[in-house]
Amino acid sequence: MKDTKYLYAVSRIKALENNLLTRNTVERMLEAPTPESALKILGETDYGSYFAEVDSVHDFEKALEASLKSTYKVIDDSTRDSRFSLFSKMRYDFHNLKVLLKQKYLEEDYGYILSRLGSVDIEIIRKAVADEEFGSLPPFLKDACEEAMADFQLSRDPQRIDLILDRALFAALTELAAEINDAGLTGILKSEIDVINMNSFLRVKKMGKDAKFLETVILEGGFLDRSFFLDAVNEPVSSFADRLHATKYDRIAVEGVQSWLDTGDSTVMEKVSDNFLLGLARAGKYAAFGILPIIGFLRAVENEVKVIRMVMVGKINGIPADKLRERLRDVYV
Repeated sequence: MKDTKYLYAVSRIKALENNLLTRNTVERMLEAPTPESALKILGETDYGSYFAEVDSVHDFEKALEASLKSTYKVIDDSTRDSRFSLFSKMRYDFHNLKVLLKQKYLEEDYGYILSRLGSVDIEIIRKAVADEEFGSLPPFLKDACEEAMADFQLSRDPQRIDLILDRALFAALTELAAEINDAGLTGILKSEIDVINMNSFLRVKKMGKDAKFLETVILEGGFLDRSFFLDAVNEPVSSFADRLHATKYDRIAVEGVQSWLDTGDSTVMEKVSDNFLLGLARAGKYAAFGILPIIGFLRAVENEVKVIRMVMVGKINGIPADKLRERLRDVYV
């Protein structure tokens, strides 16, 4: 049975997909001789109106933030359901909570990395953290904030703030996905958890940490059980790659884990992981009904923002095009 509940939203998204960045546009940006010329190429696309308000190439993040806000509004307006954009906005809420907690405890200014893309106003989170009063926060953020603050009082370890809040974020996303109740969305989220756990496993191996530490890092809720990672912690990384060969993550094992083994660098692993997840979301491009086109479009826009950021940062820092190309993620179209 066709799910036509979001037919208007899907129709609108299909039209907007025509404006997504193509690989050709990204290549032209890569070959541009200066950051200003790369930005000029971007000005020929739908991003032009956002970058028209930017005074300097160094302010490109403001334009990217404005474009994402616009995308979230389109999704909210066309679906009349705020849960889809919330699936993205929650991530910024937890990011802001991490930043503000570390700012409080480490007494350093991290305000420059706060994001205005969350579902909760930054000032509300800031006041809750400062006053240690959490009643103004939504439940998914309130409980996480209380746990992270209580833990820090005992451990004095800022790294544990990240661990606790990452676990809380994906628990909240899993709960939201269950509420939306779509197999495609749930599958993408479970795969994302697996991919994060793979990357965490490799970082833990590189640090030389044991199973007890790994247990605090591995997230719940993926297709791969926690024991998949915990049982492999005392084995060589090559054995972990062999384990992955028997799963749907074979390509990540072949390209990503092998590169990590050869070079000790996580760059290829992270790129292959992101491309794998984008490939799952790309199924929405070929669906005519249901929720997947909405989720696919959201992921497409968020991915191309990452691509633009990577190119612009590279151009500003004088990184050669070939080096940037090695790190660059796929695009949706």
